Amino acid sequence: MAIFRLEVKPIRRSEGRDARAAAAYRSGTRIGEYDYTRRRGVAHRFILLPATAPQWTRAELWQEAEEAERRKNSVVAREVLIALPHELPPADRIALTRALASWLVSRYGVAVDAALHAPRSGHDERNYHAHLLMTTRRLSAAGLGEKTRELDDNRITGPREIEAMRAAWSAMVNAYGFTLEPRARLPERARPPPSSPRPPTPHRTSPQPPPQP
Repeated sequence: MAIFRLEVKPIRRSEGRDARAAAAYRSGTRIGEYDYTRRRGVAHRFILLPATAPQWTRAELWQEAEEAERRKNSVVAREVLIALPHELPPADRIALTRALASWLVSRYGVAVDAALHAPRSGHDERNYHAHLLMTTRRLSAAGLGEKTRELDDNRITGPREIEAMRAAWSAMVNAYGFTLEPRARLPERARPPPSSPRPPTPHRTSPQPPPQP
């Protein structure tokens, strides 16, 4: 049975985090001093950009994202974490992740760096999931520009946008024959009732600080 999970998490500079480290860790690549090329479990990775955006590499994209933020407390990236149906073949899990990434690019005008992770050896074999790292600024031919303020607002527009993401993701997964329903207004870390099957929990994807990607 497929489990619904979509969480949105900020990557905050004030917490000692860095967009380049976060992208390198999740994708199992190297960006500058952050080398995670020996990381295992990354099944697939890709970047989607708006049509008119510069064709930056992963390293260029997240270097630009870091340099665009000048404040000590800036949110330098935003992560969308999703659970992927373990019942589907790899190609379909990739297609689903691409569909959500395309939706995010279209709705917010941002760049999306996605990494699909397979279950770790000895852990829950259903734990297929993906991390979609978004820029916090819209990307155009001129580079990174306007902030996505609708996502920064934690009171009105932010929660509404997260519900829109959940509804869109639910529809995408259900197109494959599932019957997921987004758990609207349920706290991010709320547990299901005892009678419900316990969902597989994606492993933590932040290495031990310092710095925490």
